[in-house]
Amino acid sequence: MSNKTSIVPLLTSFKSNKLDTEKMINHGNNLLKNGIDYLFLAGTTGLGPTLSMSEREKIMDAFSYIPNKIILQCGSLNMEESMDLARSAKKSKICAIGVLPPYYFTDLKREWILNYFLKISEIYPTIIYNYPATTGYNITYDIINDIKKLGGNIIGIKETTPNMSDILSVKYNVDNINVYTGPGQYVLSSYRENLDGFVAGAANYGYDIIKKISENHLNKEGDKYQLILNRLISLSGKYGVISSIYDIVRILTGIDAGEPRAPFLKINDEKFHELKMEVDNIMKNNM
Repeated sequence: MSNKTSIVPLLTSFKSNKLDTEKMINHGNNLLKNGIDYLFLAGTTGLGPTLSMSEREKIMDAFSYIPNKIILQCGSLNMEESMDLARSAKKSKICAIGVLPPYYFTDLKREWILNYFLKISEIYPTIIYNYPATTGYNITYDIINDIKKLGGNIIGIKETTPNMSDILSVKYNVDNINVYTGPGQYVLSSYRENLDGFVAGAANYGYDIIKKISENHLNKEGDKYQLILNRLISLSGKYGVISSIYDIVRILTGIDAGEPRAPFLKINDEKFHELKMEVDNIMKNNM
């Protein structure tokens, strides 16, 4: 990679709806070996909202041998649980926590949002996980500045939004903050817009392509490799993003990362073979 920070929202490995930390560790180790900087646990790609507090603690404990490589998503509708997870992260001395804003309730007052991030980030350094499509509202630069003025320890933001204007407004209007793009389609943009890095679910399987984007971000080859990554992302959507990503990992890396948990279902053998043919076709004709 280059000097941009690469973060993977790590797949959470399941077998019959139960955690399979052995497969999760194997997959995570392979990503780190191939140049990824940090593993983001319990994010969207990691089915974080389906995990209980004890399960999130369990997967954090599973990676206790590399705490400096780990970020744990602590956000929850239960603020006390989020704070308890932040305290567990502090004890484990991981790199940082990611915090998804309260979701489902879209009419939260500004002061409530400020209080939420303030109380959690006072416990441990926090990366805000801004995901307007799931929360119904946007964490803008002025909100971040207000949290910091109140004493909140906000060190970064993961911007899962296609609005580059909003992303850049945080970068240039908030002091001492790392700004990461969220959608995998924006890896190249993170380089060209001089952001701090990216958090890309597609990096679970596409780290070799991302290396090519990194190496060629200043020329047209960078566009070529971003388009290849985009095609794979679109393909995963065709088969169900959450389910098919486990299979694309197996197809492109040879790693068994387990399976999703209900309500997400593993794709059947027929669909897997169709998916494999399409993935192989993309890679054969473009790489």
